[in-house]
Formats: sequence, structure tokens, C-alpha cells
Amino acid sequence: MDRKNGRRWLAALLTAAVLAGALSGCGKGESAGDSRAEGNGGTGGNEGTGGNGGSQAEQSKGRYVENQEPLPAELDGWDIIQMYTAEDKLRFLASKQENGKTVLSEWEKQGDSYAEVTPGWFASIELPAEEWMEIGLARSGGGEYLYTGYTEEDAFKTHLWKGEGDAVREITPGEWNVQNEETGSYEMVTGMAALDNGTLMTLSYTGVALLSGEDGSILEHEQMTAFYEGGIVTDGTNAYLCSSEGSGGQIEVRKDGRKDGAATIPYPTGEGGEGADAMFAVGGTGSLALSALKDGTLIGACENGIFRLAGGNPEGQWEQLASGIETDFGMSEYYCTDFAALEDGSIYALFLADGEKKLNRYEYDPEAVSEVKEVLRLYTVYENTLLKQAATLYHKAHPEVLIDIQYVYPMYHYEIPDYEAVYQELNTRLMGSDAPDIVVMDHLNMDSYSDKGLLADLDDVVKPLEESGEVLANITGVYVREDGKRYVVPLQFGFNMAMGRDIAPENMSSIQALSEFLAQADYNYLQPQTVAELVDTFYPYFCDEIVSGKQLDREAMGRYLEYLKTIGDSCGIIASRSEEDVLSGMWNLAAETKLAFQEVGGFDDCMFPMSMVEYIKGDCAAFENRFLPSMQMGICSKSQYIDTAKDFLQFALSQQVQDTDSNGFPVNSASLEKLAVKDRSDYSAVVSIGTDIGDGMMFESKPYSQETAQKLCAMCKALDRPVKEDAKIREVLIECLGPYLEGSRSREDTVQKIEDGLKMYLAE
Repeated sequence: MDRKNGRRWLAALLTAAVLAGALSGCGKGESAGDSRAEGNGGTGGNEGTGGNGGSQAEQSKGRYVENQEPLPAELDGWDIIQMYTAEDKLRFLASKQENGKTVLSEWEKQGDSYAEVTPGWFASIELPAEEWMEIGLARSGGGEYLYTGYTEEDAFKTHLWKGEGDAVREITPGEWNVQNEETGSYEMVTGMAALDNGTLMTLSYTGVALLSGEDGSILEHEQMTAFYEGGIVTDGTNAYLCSSEGSGGQIEVRKDGRKDGAATIPYPTGEGGEGADAMFAVGGTGSLALSALKDGTLIGACENGIFRLAGGNPEGQWEQLASGIETDFGMSEYYCTDFAALEDGSIYALFLADGEKKLNRYEYDPEAVSEVKEVLRLYTVYENTLLKQAATLYHKAHPEVLIDIQYVYPMYHYEIPDYEAVYQELNTRLMGSDAPDIVVMDHLNMDSYSDKGLLADLDDVVKPLEESGEVLANITGVYVREDGKRYVVPLQFGFNMAMGRDIAPENMSSIQALSEFLAQADYNYLQPQTVAELVDTFYPYFCDEIVSGKQLDREAMGRYLEYLKTIGDSCGIIASRSEEDVLSGMWNLAAETKLAFQEVGGFDDCMFPMSMVEYIKGDCAAFENRFLPSMQMGICSKSQYIDTAKDFLQFALSQQVQDTDSNGFPVNSASLEKLAVKDRSDYSAVVSIGTDIGDGMMFESKPYSQETAQKLCAMCKALDRPVKEDAKIREVLIECLGPYLEGSRSREDTVQKIEDGLKMYLAE
């Protein structure tokens, strides 16, 4: 779907997410089989390169290679809405608006050119020129079918058509014209497949249905029990539904489209390569693009690469045809909209990147050899899309180097991480023979690694970039130590945004200023807090200031205790919070709350916060002018590839990598400016929140102005210190602050309690 449809497309995605939340190789050149015409499902959010399943430093001949192909010149001015195969030929379904109508056409790849093969019945369908339209085509031996969805009479409705020569017959199920009692909406179909037995299978945001291909009547219907992605794929006999969750996913195989007796196949992960460790989750969280061949062979592609599973063997092993880092599937900026495999073994992927479509062909080349001579291992606590994209881009620029990413926790890990266990494991590896070459040490004690001489000095890489203005020295410069060396540099950062109404930015920009303002206020600006919540909100901004040498700075600690007491008296301290009573933060600003904090990482991430600031007619500030560093990268001093690792670090700091609004603001200066002026006019999202009268409302995130973007940019350039974390200091503060905040313990006694709790820890 084109960028012009981005507003409603994103809103639809969020609607789907809400609904789903309620449900809470070494390929040879053999023939790959024959693909059916319809529903070769695409996938979104294909991110990163995966872990250890990539190329190895060997020179054996024969591998799948990626080549970009030009899109059909005949389709200039048309919107490609679907790619699939028919009679083992690659085809495109396209649309455009003409004379106040939406016109459809179909094109087939014939040799090196494309020919129009539009069926006559397309001309019999009257489609309005709507900005947002869902369209899907499916074929089987029993007929040709098209579904269309668009807004009519102020509601989005879906129609189903059956083509018969030059004529067309509407066979829309009657149930699709009945409003849902809970949502007030109509059925919104997102995928369709035609089976050889004459039935149709449809996928919507709320359910899966099996229809008669003759009259469209519903034969079976089930409410959504999982969030399926990528539409429906079929080999004619079986239907395949993809569902990813957390760090994995599965393919549901339904014979004749029926759920009874369905089997499941896990996604390919590409794990188990050289250097794999049981502690590491190797593989990715991205979605799977899937194509089914006539004999049941499955061809799948994800961030880990392209894979094949032989037909009739659902319990077999996926064969890796190409590693993710060798393909555009390793690019987080690329969204795979459609995927198709042909009998000759060739594979096609249609990508969308920044509003532009790109067609890639993958085929086996018996003469191709791997050029990899150096394999560098990159260790990171969390899986990260920017790291994967950097590794993929670097490998494309330097085919002789492979960056093998290993991570402890997948991107969507919701349990509390055990950073102490991670720290001990990495410490053991760094001091032993299994040390990675590059380390990303967010949430770990980086200074201890530096003090032990385990990290290499990076000043020769970063300082020239600072002097030329290529990177933000206000962010990277604070990592220079007293001896002039630096061992770590962040690739991205965020900050904690204070947002409020009836309060000036300068009065909410620091703990001291906020406490002084609240001491004079006659209104509870913040939501009530537990002791732990109050500590978590504010301690990262002073935990480094209350320690001097290896002792507690009693004067500084006493000063911050007074600030916390004033803030706590203002908002109110509660003993605990029930599951129903959620600390809603910025969302409560639409109700009675006048002040909230929201961590932001990137310009896109600021859209909801800035929309809220505009809604409450308030203002905002970067709290304490401190930044939240992310992807803090270092290089192991014992690596045999230090020069290459430094070159990769410099590349990761370049605009080529940093021009990505991916969970953080870039440290590259030009990228920061570029992302600030990025056109977000098509971006929109909606969320349900509470109001001050106790009911709910749909709150819309709207694009902010260029003036606001430049304000955010200026905030980023003014940040001058990183936020600090210390689990032990946090623990002791939570233990000791309760009696002081409730007034039963003096400030002096509380300082003493804190000092006693930290004495041994600080002396170590």
C-alpha cells in the first residue's frame, strides 16, 4: 500500500492489535515446484540478520544470490497491490484512479518483459476512487475471485466477487453486511485463498471463515484465537496461516482449509551455527514471508534468511537457502509486501521502503562463492533492529566481513531481565578465550570492563567525528575518561520528557525546580505514587551525585531526600497499586493529571506525546537535560579484528546507518536533522484512553509541526549527561524511604539508614 494510505493503514493495524490483544542452507538448483496463483503472503517488520545461522568463512561454490529487478515500466502510474504466481508465471495485480473510479489490471512476466493479462470481468466491477481500499485476488481450478473493501455510507465494507469470463457476479456473504454489536464495524477481510475443492478461505481482523466458492455462503466461521499475519497461503489442498509471537512463530497447516486436525510447523530460525551458546536466543522476532508450492514444499523468508521445507514433511528440518545478512530481509527499513516462488527454483520478493517498491529475485548460482574471510561476533543484551541493519549494510559494502550477532534477550522479551547473570556471563567470556569482538553493554557495568583492560580505546574513531561535527559531541563526548580515553560510545539515545499543563517548562525541567514549584502549588499535579514508583521516576537523575569516591555524599543525599519529600507530599504516597489501578502516565493528562513523564526515543516515538501536549495546551521539557543512552558499543581489546571492528563502529555511526528512526534518536548530526524534517503528514494512530469525567475517548496521534520537530531537535542537542542506573542504590532507597516520606523518620536518620545499607557495596 502506498504512503498516501499510511494514515488509515496504521490506524487499521492498531485496531487489529487491539483485537488480537483481547485474544490474547545449502540449496542446490533443483526444481522448487509449482506455486498457486493466490495469496503468496507477505510479511511486515522484517528486521535484522538473526544470530549464528549466517554465512561461514568458506569458499565452497554454489549459493543463492540476490539481484534487484526493474519493476514493469508498463506499471508506471499504477499502484502494485499484489504479487503472486499463476501457471508458474509471476504476476502483478495493479490499480489506479481514473475518471473518478478505481481501475484494476493484471500483468504477467514473460521472459524479460511483461504482458497485460487483465481478465475481462475486471471491467464489469464498479469501484470508487477511494484513498483507502483493500483488494485481493485468488484463483483455483474452480474459479477466479476478488475481494474489495472500501468506505461507503460512512462505514468500511467488504465485497466479494466471482469472475466468469467477461462477466462478474457478486457473492458477498450476507453476514459481511451486519454490524458487529461490540465494535459497530463490518467484516474487514485482509486475506483470501481459493482451494482446489471449490471453497474460499478468508482472514479478517476478527475471524477466519470458509466460504462456498459458488455463492459465497459461509460454511465455517471461527472467532480469532491468534493474530495471523501475511494473509493466507495455499498449495491448493492445504491452507497455511502464519502467526509470530515473542521470539518465535508458527505456521498453522489446515487441510482443505479446516481447523479440525490442523498441524503446526515452527518458523525457521537459522540457529545452531558456529559459536552458538545455550544462553543466547539466536534467531529473530520478525515475521515470515511464505510461499507454498504445488507439492506442499514451503519457501519462507525472514530476517534470518530464506528457507525451504520439503513438501509432505512438516516435521522435517528447514533448509537454509540464503542467510538474512546476504539479503534485503536483513534490512529493518524494508517491508516485504509479497513473496512468490516458481518451479525453476527462483524466488521473488516485493519490498516497500520509504514509500518506494523494490523487486528482488533470488536464484541458485552454481558458480557463486562466499567472499567471507573475517567473522566478527557482536554481543548484545537485547536484539536490536539497528544493529542488524548495520551488520547487513556493512556486509553488502564489505562482502569479506560478516558481523555475527548474538543476543541474550529477544526484542519482545517481557519478563524482568537478569542483568547480573548477563554481566557475569559476559565478564567470563571477555576474560576467557570465547570473547566476542564487539559488545553492546546497555544496563551493564561498563566501567568495570574498562578498568580491567578488557575494552579497546575508541577515541581515534570518535574524536575525528566529533571535531568534524559528524556526531553529536554533547552525547558522545561525555564518555571520555580523565585519561583522555573512551571505551564506549552510544549509537542512539532518548530522553525523559516532562509534560504538563499550567506549569512552565523551567519548572518541570529538574528535580529541584519541580519540588520548588510543587511546594507552592495547591493541586496534585502528579498521580499518586508508591515508594518504588517515586524512586524509579527520579533516582536515575541523582544516583551518581550521591556517591563521592566510595562513600555516600550525605549532604547531596539529604538534599535530594527533601526534594522527594516535597514531591511525595504533593502527589500522595500509596502503599501499593492494584492491577486495576494502573499508573497511566501521559495518558492520564487527558483526565485530572497535570504532569507526567514519558521516555521518548526518536521523532516517530514523540508523536503521541506531542499530540498530548497539544491536546492539553501544555508544554514539555527534557528532564534534567539527561539522555538515555542505547546501544552503547565497545570493542574487546583481545579481538584479532580490532581494526575491522573499529571500521564497523565508524560505519554504524555514519548517516547511512543512522538515517533510521528506530527506537532512538541518532547520534549522527546529519541524520538527526534529516529525521527532524521527515514528512510525517501521513502518519496517524488512535488509542482508547480515559477522561476526567470517567468515560473513554479515542485519542489520535497527529503529525506535529516543523516548529515542534525543531524544538525536539534543539532538546537533543542540549542534552549533556547520561542517565545512571544502579540496582543496589535503587534497592536501598526503596527500603529506606517509606518512613521518611510518611513523616515517621527524620531526614538525618534516613540518610544514616541509606549509608548503612550502601556502605559495604560502595567500599567494594
